[in-house]
Amino acid sequence: MLTSAVVMKRASLFAVLFSLTLAGFAQSTVLEKVWTTSPSGMGLGLMDARVNKLVTDIQKHHYRNDIQKLSAIFRKTHSRFLHQYIKYTGIEELTEGKYDCLTATSLFADILTRTGYNYNIIETNYHIFIVVNTMNGDVVLETTDRFGGFISDKTKMNKTIHEYQKNTLQAASPSEYKYTFSLYQSVDADQLAGLLYFNQAVKAFNQRQWAECSEKLSAASATTKSPRIAELSALLYAQSDITTTK
Repeated sequence: MLTSAVVMKRASLFAVLFSLTLAGFAQSTVLEKVWTTSPSGMGLGLMDARVNKLVTDIQKHHYRNDIQKLSAIFRKTHSRFLHQYIKYTGIEELTEGKYDCLTATSLFADILTRTGYNYNIIETNYHIFIVVNTMNGDVVLETTDRFGGFISDKTKMNKTIHEYQKNTLQAASPSEYKYTFSLYQSVDADQLAGLLYFNQAVKAFNQRQWAECSEKLSAASATTKSPRIAELSALLYAQSDITTTK
């Protein structure tokens, strides 16, 4: 028969182990996951506090419906965070208001998760966007378009998605690379870090930094399966082969 002292000791030990288990299963935020792609890791605490402030402000307010609340999130995110579009920006540059479609999408994914929305992130050859599920119907978020990127009209939404599915380059320069496939697939928030690494690899490739490109491609493929990674890897291999034979 167990004494009361033994029972108390075991209960205390169980409580400690249970708390450690919960800590081990604590989920990282989307922001924390994508911030692993930052070379220095600086700025995460500041961004987390700013996002928490936005979420708190949103939750305090009463909205007529779910779409109106989502619209407020879209407007406030742009006005507070997204000020200057620059292609291939790093996630840490969000602290300075600089963004591209992928870093903006990562930020929106974090905010949508914290505010309780379900959503799908769609990757295409040249772009990424979000379809948010609300109690009043789906909404497309074009995260880089401050004024026209909130699309709730079904006709316009279908037209926009159809254009994305075509995977055509808008006003592309003759030197812009055209992929050999047509990509349109859902990716989850855990894969965003891999896509950010892929963008870094593209940037390094354009700057002819082959070793850096290879390193970023390896990091990308560890978390994300995308035909774009395989195609850039083949391009890098071909370029490296040309370089070594000169």
